[in-house]
Amino acid sequence: MKRMQTIFIIGMILLCATPVESLRGVRTSKTLMSSLAHSFEPVLSKQEEYLNLSELLQACWSFASVLREMGQTVLAYDFENNIRKAETLYHSAPSEQRRSLASLLKLERETGIHGPHGALQDQSAATGLLWLRRYLEFHLDMYSSILASRDPTDAALNAYKTTIEPFHGWTLRKLFTMKLSTMMPGRRDLLVLLGNFKSQEFGEEEEQIILEDLDNLVSIWRPIVVKWRATYEDLDLEDFRRA
Repeated sequence: MKRMQTIFIIGMILLCATPVESLRGVRTSKTLMSSLAHSFEPVLSKQEEYLNLSELLQACWSFASVLREMGQTVLAYDFENNIRKAETLYHSAPSEQRRSLASLLKLERETGIHGPHGALQDQSAATGLLWLRRYLEFHLDMYSSILASRDPTDAALNAYKTTIEPFHGWTLRKLFTMKLSTMMPGRRDLLVLLGNFKSQEFGEEEEQIILEDLDNLVSIWRPIVVKWRATYEDLDLEDFRRA
């Protein structure tokens, strides 16, 4: 898992380091966050019994597309690689065993490729889906803090501490904390980026639009992530090893 986590770190560093000026786009009727929320809406079944795997994978592709629109090509590349790990098994699995996240993970577990107590095989669907979830958890925590008017740097550091740091060794923790501490944009610039607005046109109305869209995205993500984590815990596939 070390190579995958290293790529993740490089991508996150670039996310923080990319100049806001290079990311500003033309205002559209939908923000990047509203489009992303729309993609994730069908993932959780209406009775909240399972995660629809087909919808989940499509939504993750949409997330990767948003990352590319924001100029985060390295991070998008890593995200897409994790999607492909899941799709390799998804496309070969019998239809009845690829309906939900749980059914696909059970199928893979039964092949015996994983070790005990969540020691996942590096190139497995379970590993790819685990890091997709952790990446969503990071953003969910960070966006929730921003909605609570927390400074973006503090929001990012706190999100990292609760979602990613437990799986990093000392060196990676120091590197990641340093980068997040020095390279996060300010609140206004971050909202301009997330809304894909022009900076000179960003005012109170635009701020309200992106905050509402961000709040909607967070409300959609939260039960998905909860169900996602519970599925891994139920199947003993939560890999707690450090990089």
